[in-house]
Amino acid sequence: MLPGAEQFWQFSEQHYARPGVAQACLQLQDEHGANVNLLLLLLMLEERGLGIDPTHFLPLLQRRQGLFSQWRALRRRLKPRLDNDDYLQLLQHELELERWQQQELLQVLAQHPPHPGSGGLLTYLTLLQVADAPLWQLKLAG
Repeated sequence: MLPGAEQFWQFSEQHYARPGVAQACLQLQDEHGANVNLLLLLLMLEERGLGIDPTHFLPLLQRRQGLFSQWRALRRRLKPRLDNDDYLQLLQHELELERWQQQELLQVLAQHPPHPGSGGLLTYLTLLQVADAPLWQLKLAG
């Protein structure tokens, strides 16, 4: 059974909060262009014993890359200039964008259902040319 939007969001919040996971996700994002939501989806599927070819998601990610990278850059640039409340509003909007992207990823997943097995995360890390991909996979597992 495919995960629902709320199930995926809750998994993401809980998994991202594990020690070292947020740092690993952000490092992969900043250094290799990894999409954090796709990392989390692939992790969730692997925890369920499911695998998928991550290339199914790449066209969507490429279409949305500019939006997310520009928003992230804007938030980082404005952070020192804003008071805490205004910064939190920017961050909240970014979280809403993340939820929207997760829903889009789930739509792609529905079009390309996962299969029993694993390997999607390792394949994605390899596509990103991440050195020591198996070690990163362990870091992401928390």
